[in-house]
Amino acid sequence: VRYKKRHIDKAWGPSPDRALRSSAKLEFTIYNNVGGKGSVCFDALALQTLPVDDDAPLMASASTHPVLAGTAGNAVDGNPETVFRGRVSQGSPVALMLDLGRSREFGGLTLDWSDTAYASRYRVALSDDGKTWRDVRQVTQGNGGRDWLALPESEARYVRLLLEQAPRDEFALAEATVQPLAFAATPNDFVKSIAKASPKGWFPRGFNDEQPYWTIVGIDGGEEQGLIGEDGAIEVAKGGFSIEPFVIADGKLVTWADVRTSQSLQDNYLPIPSVAWTHDAFGLRVTAFAQGTKQRSQLVMRYRLANTGKTPRSYVLALAARPLQVNPPSQFLNTVGGVSEIRSLVAREGRMSIDGALRIKANNKSIAAYATTFDAGDIVQRLAVSDWKNLLESEETTGVAYQGLGMREDNVTDHTGLASGVLLYRARLAPGETYEVDLVAPMTGGFESDGPPDPPMPGQDLQELVAAQWRAKLDRVHISVPAQGQALADTLRTATAHMLISRI
Repeated sequence: VRYKKRHIDKAWGPSPDRALRSSAKLEFTIYNNVGGKGSVCFDALALQTLPVDDDAPLMASASTHPVLAGTAGNAVDGNPETVFRGRVSQGSPVALMLDLGRSREFGGLTLDWSDTAYASRYRVALSDDGKTWRDVRQVTQGNGGRDWLALPESEARYVRLLLEQAPRDEFALAEATVQPLAFAATPNDFVKSIAKASPKGWFPRGFNDEQPYWTIVGIDGGEEQGLIGEDGAIEVAKGGFSIEPFVIADGKLVTWADVRTSQSLQDNYLPIPSVAWTHDAFGLRVTAFAQGTKQRSQLVMRYRLANTGKTPRSYVLALAARPLQVNPPSQFLNTVGGVSEIRSLVAREGRMSIDGALRIKANNKSIAAYATTFDAGDIVQRLAVSDWKNLLESEETTGVAYQGLGMREDNVTDHTGLASGVLLYRARLAPGETYEVDLVAPMTGGFESDGPPDPPMPGQDLQELVAAQWRAKLDRVHISVPAQGQALADTLRTATAHMLISRI
């Protein structure tokens, strides 16, 4: 076991400096939070002085095997206009080797390919001497554009890309960039690196170092709770994945960054929160609440899409399962926020199974459902580049592989833990007309069957039933205040509800 200085982070204290500058003592704290007995032994403890890293840029030279016509150096010259091109075929891979000049520490790679000529299958290996290689990453579903490769805590002089397959038997690599340690020091750092280079709205605001706000959702005394964020994403369980809404309007992807958002509670105090999106072409209302018993409870997510314009329109409501919590990456004590791994995902006809368990049921079938690995492209990226004309104009209602979407798979396994998926609902609405979808996720107890959602009651009726139950609990004490103090009285009742939800 090795710990370097950078691995020791500050827990708390008034100083803003998080770096370890000096220490007089080293303390080991061992605890057991699940009962029983055990022991731990330490041996050969040593403090080792390491060479000082001069933080020089991670520059590389490049060569290929076999030697190809053209300049491999184009891939590492920092100029995206110069491109390294070559051909690759089955049984005749091309090796591109980067030489960092000396052994260096780094955190990953970014590879910028042509959108039409790229390696879809390749391996990454590292070496200290250029002779003995260790494989560290394999890509089997590359889709062109920029490939993001997390290689945390890597150290080597040589980096080799073994290009094994390309859709058109040729590749065009504009840049291969070796990224610093901070690029992927943690899964959250990795996703933040991607988010900062992506259009705003493709990732939750917490991954762009913005402060997000959220509220809790649960039942009185329940063993599990969910969260709903200020932009409408819903975390289905503590530390779990989230369902994030998107809308296709006028053939374009609309995210939280493209709308005006507002938040509210039912009756201004009940723990039934809603987030409203206001857009020139539509309105969307997202509501979350929990119902059931301590042994068997469900999180209900309601989506109401409205045509707020003056002409008929066609929309697609996209409900995406993402390996990201509502709890942001800035939360690091006790429960770490940010990434929540999804290693397998199946999306079919209004249902989603995640990591082998049925986790999402809809009240009606989706018109299409897709799953994707991280290497093949995050689901939001794929929604953004899709051509929606065929789906919006088709008269088919479900089960169709729509042309233009560029998505075919509904069942994926992802070793990166960053799989994602989506349920798509088409809505053709006259002015003032609305379309509703309800999702149910088990919080405790799971689903009784693979049939309709538990419980079968319509979403609005169930919401009113849960609201009545909370009123009965929270209105036992009447608080009489002047009109200007009503918000304070409502806050007191909401805080009481949150304490009831949080108690175990």
